[in-house]
Amino acid sequence: MGEKVIIVGGGIAGLSMSLFLKKANIESVIYEQAPAFGKVGGHFVIHPSGLQVLEELGLGEAIEKNSHKLIDFKVMDKEGNSLFEEIEVDIEEEEMPPLINIARFHLIDILYQKVLQEGIEINFGKRLKSFKEETDYINVYFEDGTETKGKVLIGADGVRSRTRSILFPFPNYPLKYSGKWAVYGMVDTNKLGEHEEFFTSEQSLMYFHDNFNFFVSKHHPTDKEISWSIIVNEERKIPKKDFEEKSIEDFKVDLANQFKDWDAPIKHLIENTDDFIPKQLFRIDLMTQYSKGRVALIGDALHTADPNAGMGTTLGLEDALYLSKMLRDHVDHEDAFYFYEYDRKARAEKVFKSASILDNLQMENFDDYAFFGEGLNVSWEKV
Repeated sequence: MGEKVIIVGGGIAGLSMSLFLKKANIESVIYEQAPAFGKVGGHFVIHPSGLQVLEELGLGEAIEKNSHKLIDFKVMDKEGNSLFEEIEVDIEEEEMPPLINIARFHLIDILYQKVLQEGIEINFGKRLKSFKEETDYINVYFEDGTETKGKVLIGADGVRSRTRSILFPFPNYPLKYSGKWAVYGMVDTNKLGEHEEFFTSEQSLMYFHDNFNFFVSKHHPTDKEISWSIIVNEERKIPKKDFEEKSIEDFKVDLANQFKDWDAPIKHLIENTDDFIPKQLFRIDLMTQYSKGRVALIGDALHTADPNAGMGTTLGLEDALYLSKMLRDHVDHEDAFYFYEYDRKARAEKVFKSASILDNLQMENFDDYAFFGEGLNVSWEKV
């Protein structure tokens, strides 16, 4: 495939896509709406197939130095009683690589440095306005008045994707409140005092109680910082005055007080959190169409994966590899987009269903869900 690929969105999926296109000797240019990358965002889990994708980019060593392997879990209730203590996972690490927990800014920086090293062009402060297809190319326009053109456009611009909303206008795939809200936090371990040892062990902790789950873990082998998240089931969206417009300090106090009678010192953890990021969570319905004309979607712009599945980042990494591979192997972009959708759809559907695992801790049919070891056959090699 000749001519350049335009990538809108410089997050995990967009940066990864540009690097795989470089491996395929396809020119790409990234347009990111943020003015610069910085220490923003929370943490996320990456599954084994996502790690394999990063290793295909030669980033395995950098990832290992900047993440925490999730190989020791303790799952508990509010009294600290262990759940699932009779379940044993009889899989050696050599047979199935572990999950990892990593801070978003660490992974972004690893990918960004690789993009710079490869000489890939990235433009900041570029918010997509519109695009228009011509016979042999697509024109892309930005809100600052600039424009560009390329062979195809890849929308990697997240849950609130402008690319998706233009490609499939309302009433197609509107964002809907997901029935969940979340808070992501990062804490300087020096602030934890006598409780530091409780939270900084190699063991990752998960608590299940009523309508929420709480996760806390290291995300880096040497950083004096840990990350946590709470995902709450709330059928009705919370009014903005009580959520988005609420002060962080008030939010922090109210959330911490919910744990005042817990055995675990979670109240102390929340009170001393440095980066406190509350979000009401939105999603779109499972997409049945991944592309239209010269435009295709990847990552959160396509899937808006439920955080309870813990696989949004992994799906985005897989998308980036696979779509790049299809563009490498097919001269016609329509073929590339067709096989990308056809081959990826079953995987995405399984991940979509997997969020219910942590909603009710039950699975009726194991074949319907995506598990840790799936996707490990994702490869850059030709088929």
